[in-house]
Parts: sequence; C-alpha cells; structure tokens
Amino acid sequence: MKSIDRNRKILIVDDEANLRHMLSIVLGKQGYAVDEACDGEKALEMAAQKAYDVILCDVRMPVVDGPEFLRRFRSAGREGTIIMMSAYGTVDTAIECMKMGAYDYVSKPFKNDEIILVLRKAEERERLKSEN
Repeated sequence: MKSIDRNRKILIVDDEANLRHMLSIVLGKQGYAVDEACDGEKALEMAAQKAYDVILCDVRMPVVDGPEFLRRFRSAGREGTIIMMSAYGTVDTAIECMKMGAYDYVSKPFKNDEIILVLRKAEERERLKSEN
C-alpha cells in the first residue's frame, strides 16, 4: 500500500484509550503525524492550537460528544476533514453528522484497511478541490 503524505496531521478523538492507541500505531506507520484526545472538549482545545488535516471522531463520548464537537468545530470556522466513528451507528446519526459537515461516517468495529481507504479517499478529494 502506498503511504500517505507524511505532512498530514491527524487527530484521533475517542474515549477508548485502546482504540486511540491502535489507530495511532496504524496511522503512524502510514505516515500520519498523530495526536490523540479523550473527548470533544480536549479535541476542541487541541484544534484551537494546531490545524489538523483530518479528525477521526467518535460519536458517543463523555463531556462533549462527537456531534457537539463537530458543531462547535465548524461554528468556529475551522477547516479540516472530519470522519465520524461509532459502534452505535444509525443511518439517522450518520445523516445528521454529514449535514453538519462530516466527510464520512465509519461503523465500529472496523478493519485497519477500511480506515486507511477512507483517509485516502478524503486525501484525494482534498487534492482535487485544491486543483480546481
């Protein structure tokens, strides 16, 4: 598999430490510079300090959940591709998140290759947008 652009920064937002750790390893090997946040509040603080190319965000979390993070992130005028993740995925939740500006929605559990494919598609979309 071709590795992803090494300058790409990704933020993983999930209250499950094991999932964050696993994704950090997998995406680090793919060339991403990875940061982690355990909830939406911490992710908002981190996104205010650093621009991320991609944010992988869980839907159900304590403090600030995924949809609220997405709403506050976009209302602050921040840019970046947001991919929502959930083990409790419903079509309604996915549609709600997409309407609020999420690029995609991935159901947990997922295979590593699934996440990498979604990230590659997002990267290709950004490349095409920048060419036009």
